[in-house]
Amino acid sequence: MKQVPDQCVRRVLVIDDNIAIHDDFRKTLSRKSYGVDLDDDEALLFGSQPVVETQFREFDIDTADQGHLGLAMVEAAIREGRPYQLAFVDMRMPPGWDGVETISRLWQADPSLQVVICTAYSDYSWDQIVQKLGVTDRLLILKKPFDDAEVCQLASAMTGKWLVTRQAQIKMDDMEVLVEKRTAELRDVALRDTLTSLPNRHYFNDLLSRSIALQRRDPQRMFAVLFLDIDRFKIVNDSLGHHVGDRLLIGIAERLSKTLRKEDVITSKTECTAARVGGDEFLMLIEGMKHYHDAMSVAERLLSVLAEPYKVDDHSIKITASIGITTSALPYVTLDEMIRDADTAMYRAKAAGKNRFVMFDTRMHEDALLRLAMENDLRVAIEEKQFRLVYQPIVHLGSGCVLGFEALVRWHHPTRGIVSPLDFIPLAEEIGTIVPLGEWVLREACLELARWRSLPDLDNLFVSVNLSRKQIGHPNLVESIRDILQEAGLPPTAVKLEITESAIMENMDLAVAILGQIRDLGIALHIDDFGTGHSSLSCLHNFPVSGMKIDRSFICNVVDNPDYASIINAIVTLAHNLRLELIAEGIETLDQMTMLKNMGCDLAQGYFFQRPIPCDQALEFAKKHNVRSLSRMAA
Repeated sequence: MKQVPDQCVRRVLVIDDNIAIHDDFRKTLSRKSYGVDLDDDEALLFGSQPVVETQFREFDIDTADQGHLGLAMVEAAIREGRPYQLAFVDMRMPPGWDGVETISRLWQADPSLQVVICTAYSDYSWDQIVQKLGVTDRLLILKKPFDDAEVCQLASAMTGKWLVTRQAQIKMDDMEVLVEKRTAELRDVALRDTLTSLPNRHYFNDLLSRSIALQRRDPQRMFAVLFLDIDRFKIVNDSLGHHVGDRLLIGIAERLSKTLRKEDVITSKTECTAARVGGDEFLMLIEGMKHYHDAMSVAERLLSVLAEPYKVDDHSIKITASIGITTSALPYVTLDEMIRDADTAMYRAKAAGKNRFVMFDTRMHEDALLRLAMENDLRVAIEEKQFRLVYQPIVHLGSGCVLGFEALVRWHHPTRGIVSPLDFIPLAEEIGTIVPLGEWVLREACLELARWRSLPDLDNLFVSVNLSRKQIGHPNLVESIRDILQEAGLPPTAVKLEITESAIMENMDLAVAILGQIRDLGIALHIDDFGTGHSSLSCLHNFPVSGMKIDRSFICNVVDNPDYASIINAIVTLAHNLRLELIAEGIETLDQMTMLKNMGCDLAQGYFFQRPIPCDQALEFAKKHNVRSLSRMAA
């Protein structure tokens, strides 16, 4: 804080070419004077409080006989930190500056200086003085010859005014310092993550913008952005609670900061900054690299450090992370582009198995654009009903009769043509559109089957429809299935629903409840792709299934690989013992069909019998290969 000037000693400068005047001012202002402050004047006028005698006013008086000498003294006083409060300036001071010129120069040096013009002449009118010096409360006129009391009153009042003004300014300056300090504190809070105290996204964006700008001026400058996401962090929150999850995030942030602060992280000139930008997402900026592959070294170290167990309360928690990396080697213009590409690479790391890092390349961005376009097209396709169903026959191996069909969805894109289910089904699962799509498939298949079953000899056909993991988690699934059956007028035994082992195991408690309600409707449930999951036998034991499909990966190797033949034979025996219906999918050759038939497999489907075909062709196939038609042909 600045020091408040001494109110007892007030500095006065007299500028007059008459030396005798100097002595007069000294005599007048050196007498003991007990003036009153402005506050005391107010009290006298309005009677608000008793007047208290003020301290003795002591004036420190300096003199100059020319304006330029007075200016030099004012400038010196400012440099010494002991400015003058008041200057008495004579109007005429030949051969130098006159009073107006002198005052103008004094105010350029010290704008707060109070001034009294001393004159016995009318060299300037008041309007002329105002025109040259401006309208101001720092200037008064004292006519010669002046009265001693008048001089004392002016000196006391104007130096007092200077002190009050200076005190107010000092308080304002102190207030500004406090405001700036508080503003800086608030700015720091605004740029910090409240949980981990790491920089937040705004802070990180500022740093990254600066790095991009510096790299434009210095193309040799190297930096990298790392996007880090904690793998399966939601499981921690769901199982141990958000309190533990928050404590874990704080521990992760501390490890990131500690690791990135080490001088040997790359080189002593490397600057590394970590920021928390989401629930379990962190961004890191690595600057001052010598080589772009240095970023991979940082990522490797971070993965290693983060993998060490965390002790939170009584819990020992092990986590992994996925990291995406991009560098200034690519011609980035905006920070959003760079963060986007690091994010894309991070998701590639997750898709590749997690607990690893992936370096971004331009093809990833192209893939991301294609994915975004397909995602938008997929939403439009559902609204515009661009999907069609095809049907693959399910045949009884003993008789060769078709007993039913599996309904499969195909996307007829207006410009791309037919899009493979391998391309759009996983995307529909991820973005949630599989729920309305799956409901549409079930409804269309049931309505078509109802039409077929109304024809002669086809009243026992069934249809199989795939059920996705997202549909199992939808609260209206059972009600929707019931409504569709009623709408189509089908008995529950005419529909079989297929679900994969992985979809069941994702949330076992939910699956048990939902599948139990579906079974209560009278609908048969089949395990699809049996043998590829990690809990096949537990699925058969714990869930209300009535059949299963042998995965095509076993079928394609059954002829040439005895081990696969043994596995299939064991599955067939298991199904018979558990009284489960068994379907072999993916049969493409006569040898495969013969071997499965000899093993005792009941039903099969595959290209050997028929590819998936449109509904009209499927109906014709059913008419030719149903039990009664084949019986009549045999007779």
